Amino acid sequence: MMEVRHLKKKFQENTVLEDINLSFKNEDVTCILGPSGAGKSTFLRCLNLLEKPTEGEILYEGRNLLDNQFDIRQLREEVGMVFQHFNLFPLKTAAENIMLAPRLVKKMGKKEARKCAETMLAKVGLADKADAMPSSLSGGQQQRIAIARALAMQPKMILFDEPTSALDPELVGDVLSVMRNLADEGMSMIIVTHEMNFAKEVADRIVFMADGRIIEDSAPGQFFSAPKTERAKTFLSRFLI
Repeated sequence: MMEVRHLKKKFQENTVLEDINLSFKNEDVTCILGPSGAGKSTFLRCLNLLEKPTEGEILYEGRNLLDNQFDIRQLREEVGMVFQHFNLFPLKTAAENIMLAPRLVKKMGKKEARKCAETMLAKVGLADKADAMPSSLSGGQQQRIAIARALAMQPKMILFDEPTSALDPELVGDVLSVMRNLADEGMSMIIVTHEMNFAKEVADRIVFMADGRIIEDSAPGQFFSAPKTERAKTFLSRFLI
């Protein structure tokens, strides 16, 4: 579905990604783990061109995203993204936040978009919050609305950039539960996370990054029970007892 070849990203003289080579299959859940500063979020942002790579290729369904002929609007329609901070419009209701992209991008009518928003809110367990303003909602509820907003575009893949890291611990479970359900339904997902138990249970594959490079790429059982590198063992020792 998506393939990354020799990806490099520099900010001035600082190299944050170095020779990244990965491919992502349809319906797979890939969790990207690693210490702060490993380049995980930058990598995710490169995948949907929020950051432009310095070198390399990103192929989406066989087409190079970095080709000047590629229509980035198609990528935005088909690959959703959920950020660490929810980025909801504060003066729009939950439903209006979800309706915005389908109306603007897909030219969906207001009534159809509202129905879509209500369906997506039900999917994330917030059917009763359609007319609520973001300020009246908890962080966990706002993040679930952000997921509903991504789902409203009927994406083929969703990128999650540490979706629970800004939440109070007691709110994390509801967001992860929604993501588990999406995984069970076959949604293709690439998830940057520090939720180790979630990654162990849900991921089809673990990619471990450090210092801007891929250090390990393996199945969850292999990674968590017998990591191949000392760097991964040190990282895991901080989380797993």
